[in-house]
Amino acid sequence: MIQIPQIPLKSDTVVAVAQQKQKTILAKKNYAPIISAYKFVNKLKDQNKPVYGVTTGFGALAGVILSQNKLKQLQTNLIYSHAVGSGKPLDKDIVRAAMFLRANMLAKAHSGVRIDLINTLLAMLNKDIVPLVPETGSVGASGDLSPLAFIARTLLGLGQVYFQNRTMKSIDALKKANIKPIALEPKEGLALINGTEMMTANGALLINKSEFLTDVADVASVLSVVSMQGKTEPFDMRIIELKPHAGQITVNKNLAKLLAGYQTTGKKVQDAYSIRCIPQVAGAVREGINFAKNIIDIEMNSITDNPIIIYDSKTKRHQIISGGNFHGQSISLAFDTLGISLVTMGLISERRIFRILDDKLSGLPPFLVKEAGVNSGLMMLQVLASALCAENRILASPASIQSLPTSASQEDFVSMGMTGANKTKKICDNTITILTIELICARQAIELAEYPVPQGIKNIYHEIVKTVPFITDDRLYQEDIENVKALLDNPDFRKQVLNACKA
Repeated sequence: MIQIPQIPLKSDTVVAVAQQKQKTILAKKNYAPIISAYKFVNKLKDQNKPVYGVTTGFGALAGVILSQNKLKQLQTNLIYSHAVGSGKPLDKDIVRAAMFLRANMLAKAHSGVRIDLINTLLAMLNKDIVPLVPETGSVGASGDLSPLAFIARTLLGLGQVYFQNRTMKSIDALKKANIKPIALEPKEGLALINGTEMMTANGALLINKSEFLTDVADVASVLSVVSMQGKTEPFDMRIIELKPHAGQITVNKNLAKLLAGYQTTGKKVQDAYSIRCIPQVAGAVREGINFAKNIIDIEMNSITDNPIIIYDSKTKRHQIISGGNFHGQSISLAFDTLGISLVTMGLISERRIFRILDDKLSGLPPFLVKEAGVNSGLMMLQVLASALCAENRILASPASIQSLPTSASQEDFVSMGMTGANKTKKICDNTITILTIELICARQAIELAEYPVPQGIKNIYHEIVKTVPFITDDRLYQEDIENVKALLDNPDFRKQVLNACKA
């Protein structure tokens, strides 16, 4: 059982809630500060002063002061008006992660909401009631207003959710789960939607997947080195340490471990860059992923609401301050960097795939089949990898510089971080397929040429062999691709790869 707020919150916890459906509760020790902040907000509404989002309208309507009898309606109307989106629903694990992140932030008592609101959000999460949230609609400032409003409306019994393996009305799911819909108090609607949690949820899950892919890429590259009988001199740690980037050193340690006992029969003076420069390129990919990880880690531990309630322990008084912590520029830049890193991972993998399949470069039968001609072999797998690389290059265009003004230019510079999240997820999915193709090609080449497999990678290689039978004649290669993808999702295989790459 996870208690919130988690301080510090780690991505492993987000993954556990989002994907493994770990149960979450609000720590009772945090009830008092939450109640205190809520009471402070209620005093504000009685003072007849303009307080953004409490007694005023939103965005460009911040200058509109409302009477007390309109303040609850203001919050409900905010959810009605902002739940506007387009496109297919986001993956359930992304939405679950966003719900958890928002609950964790609200539990820190900087938003002025009731305990009941936080507990309702957690009850939905624990019962696996997942709102349907369209993928497009957020410009990443003021936070993820649109997607978070789609979550918020389900707490009111509005909109659609996934529950018990089907889509249904939120009010029906809440009734089945014995959860009472809430009615919003002053500031609570704004507190539910003004933040970066949907972007951050995407980021936490993508970083988790990308870190695993760096190890998969090291495994794939080692199998390619074996299948093309590449030289190991470029992986001599003495030269690597003369350019001591941390990512490069990590990759080279992995190569040394996985290639232990390997002896090449190759006669080339030098290998092509896609083999010789694996530490330099894959190391740079790791550096880019680490850059994005550091930003996402800070973001998911931040207060991203607006306005924010601050408690001064010396004066024992609350203060409410409007700021810009909802802005997702740092996350948007992180997604662009993460996306470019994953594109690079896929590009160098595709180059190795190409070389393995070209008989003039590999010295192996064309497209890795003995009867080439009647059999096309793995020809189309490289075509697919090429198509995915091209798409990834297009998707790598930065989102973080695509600002367009909104809300009558009150919100005149936005991050487009959610756009960055969506495109980076697609890049990640494409890159998984490219690495899958490299594993299939290298596996076929090694058995076809009867090359010995280094001890460090033998167990992983045998798992791939069990998943992808040796190719004697053409078959439905799409099934091989799907089977290897399923293998990469297998927790036991994942542990095996992670253990093998613990340099």
